[in-house]
Amino acid sequence: MWWSKSSRLVVIVAVLAATGLSGCGFRPLYARGGAQGGQSSVAAEMGGVRINGIENRLGQDLRNALLTRISPTGEPASPRYILSVVLTQSEGGLGYRKDTYATMADMRLTARVILSDEDQGSSVSGSEEALVSFDYLGPRYASVAMERDAANRAVTELADRIANRVGLALAGKTRWIKAGERPE
Repeated sequence: MWWSKSSRLVVIVAVLAATGLSGCGFRPLYARGGAQGGQSSVAAEMGGVRINGIENRLGQDLRNALLTRISPTGEPASPRYILSVVLTQSEGGLGYRKDTYATMADMRLTARVILSDEDQGSSVSGSEEALVSFDYLGPRYASVAMERDAANRAVTELADRIANRVGLALAGKTRWIKAGERPE
């Protein structure tokens, strides 16, 4: 036969995966709805999110990355949801030379996220974290460039995680807490 065994196996697995997911109620979070191929309800809801300012330079980078993921057409004039983020950064040395200088480090960005529904008076909160590693190189400029690249990677990862968390909350996959109510 002209198909190899591995090619047949790949086709069989793909067909089974496609039919299995359609029968279990799986629905992509950002799927376009209807025959017109319009915007999904989650994407439309995300268009109503205003992102508050975040302190320091990394916070500004994170806010800009969140804007491109959550509301790429621009911030809403009258938002229904308010996204607040508090960002903390920490670094720690991993590898050391004999003279006790670090040669490798971890950068950890932690974001405390609160999404408030202005109409309902409720909110969803949680935290996300990104951990990246980078090398300290000999020349000082090279080390600064490596650290800045690590910060950019961490911000990108954190923005993706926060945007997914917001999408899940707006899709109704997260429990909203009313003002004054205690979380379980």
